[in-house]
Amino acid sequence: MSSMRSTTALSKPSFSTRRAGELIHSWREMVQPSSLPADAAAGLSVACVALPLNVALATAAGLPASVGLVSGVVAGVVGGLFSGSRFQVTGPEAALLPLAAAIVAAHGAAGLAIATVLAGAMQVALGLVRAGRFARLIPRPVVMGFTVGIGLLLLNTQLPRLFAVEDTHADAVALALRHDWGERVGWLGVAAGALTALAMVALPKVHKRVPAVLVGLTIGTVLMVWLGAGYDAVGALPRSLPMPTLPSFEGVHLASLLPAAFGLALLASLGSLLATSSLDALTGASTHSDLDQDLMAQGLANITAGLIGGFPVMGAIVRASASIQAGARTRAASVMHALWLFVAMALLAPLVARIPIAALTAILLVVGVRLLNLEGLVAMWNQSKSTLSVVLVTALGIAMFNVFVGIGAGLALASLLYVRRHGALRLEVQRVTDASQLQRGLHMQAPEALNAPEALDLMVARVDGPILFINHLKLYDLVDGPPWAKLVVIDLSRVSLVDAAGVATLQYLAEFLAVRSAHLALVKVPPHLEAALEPLSKHLLEGRMHGSLEGALLGAGLMQPAPVEEPVAHPAHAYTAAHSSGLALEGRGG
Repeated sequence: MSSMRSTTALSKPSFSTRRAGELIHSWREMVQPSSLPADAAAGLSVACVALPLNVALATAAGLPASVGLVSGVVAGVVGGLFSGSRFQVTGPEAALLPLAAAIVAAHGAAGLAIATVLAGAMQVALGLVRAGRFARLIPRPVVMGFTVGIGLLLLNTQLPRLFAVEDTHADAVALALRHDWGERVGWLGVAAGALTALAMVALPKVHKRVPAVLVGLTIGTVLMVWLGAGYDAVGALPRSLPMPTLPSFEGVHLASLLPAAFGLALLASLGSLLATSSLDALTGASTHSDLDQDLMAQGLANITAGLIGGFPVMGAIVRASASIQAGARTRAASVMHALWLFVAMALLAPLVARIPIAALTAILLVVGVRLLNLEGLVAMWNQSKSTLSVVLVTALGIAMFNVFVGIGAGLALASLLYVRRHGALRLEVQRVTDASQLQRGLHMQAPEALNAPEALDLMVARVDGPILFINHLKLYDLVDGPPWAKLVVIDLSRVSLVDAAGVATLQYLAEFLAVRSAHLALVKVPPHLEAALEPLSKHLLEGRMHGSLEGALLGAGLMQPAPVEEPVAHPAHAYTAAHSSGLALEGRGG
């Protein structure tokens, strides 16, 4: 038996080997002549969206515009090559702006570079310990609240920049409380920003293929140049990429920077993983993207961006969806978007340098309004006010305090609402060491026509209630400590619902037991849960779910069918008796 297990272990490729093989295969797809033209065109479309956004984010954080462009180039290449999703596009993102700006204000540009490198290293570590799967456990209302909160932050911080009064009014709330702010407003810049925003909103309704952001920037820039007015512009840009260097620690207090770096790591990881999960739904992929690989890829991208003094980066659903809609087929589209950005930086630097800051600010304001998803909030008001309350608590916590307070408050409220609605999960467990114990306890149908050895090593559990993100940890009691049973059987007949957290936990239990030469069996799975649990089958005993306890015991080889004596019957009834006996045995399988 041990030799058979050794042979199986040798023949089955390890997790890291499978990951490397899939990655190499996706790289080969990048250079296929049949897909390169489509990927190049998709990359150009994404670059048209990314270029002004990268510049806007860098300048909004108090950094040179070149920082945003350079970060987009290097992160786009690294993230495109190694991401867990072939369609993911990596670059500076609006969700990172508030924290990045706070780091620059407190520690300077060097502090942001150091924090970005540290955050990237933390992301790589999270990927190595396979923490990516837990991103699927976050409730959707909290995720929606996260995006709404980022939208509120953008509106609050960028309105003063549009009116050119950010030096005296740090946010929109302070701006609204003052009555004399109109005396210092640069109304020409406001007009340029308004034209840019109008183009972004109106042009897609005319034709979806029109690069609305670029057209809007062009209109705003032409207006300012034509009027010959002095205005705040992007400024000079480099024509080449800087060489990677270790950031200078001079004047930077590392101890006070670590919490900010940790915040960057969590924020970039959360945003990237949510974006990657959304891409799976958007593309209708038959298999989920590798979230752990995506964590490591985003970490490598942040390390690279930090080493060249860049802006922190993450996977961006807006850019990735634009790539898919433009016809992207492979990873080459993400890499090509970065190469197009480099071409623009090398050839169009004089034009980019003249873009008004007010026009870039307008882009961020439009992005902020779209993140609010007002239509979705109205629909949620009509459908479930309790769910909306989770969204609003999360969003307001982020806008008024910080991301972690907001997400923590949202998770706490979601948990309270769930406990109120569904109650606690009930788990009944019986450790079986003797065949006679199978005849009592847990109300499970016990085997009757089975030969059982005197000694067994079996755990039988029945779950009562839904298995959700708020209570799934109770299932860990089944593997709380040694000695572990050779077979753990879970009866799901009284389970009404299993969410992503429950599925992930059941998979963890199966993998945990498999490493210890044990097995997990799921029995009596309700029909409405079979589709949700089907991806788990390959991790279960015999690679499938079982209809009964008997079937699981037979599959594990812990019991054998009892010999059936040939009945002594009249010849006329012999066939009927044998046929009935056969049906009875078949009914005990599964």
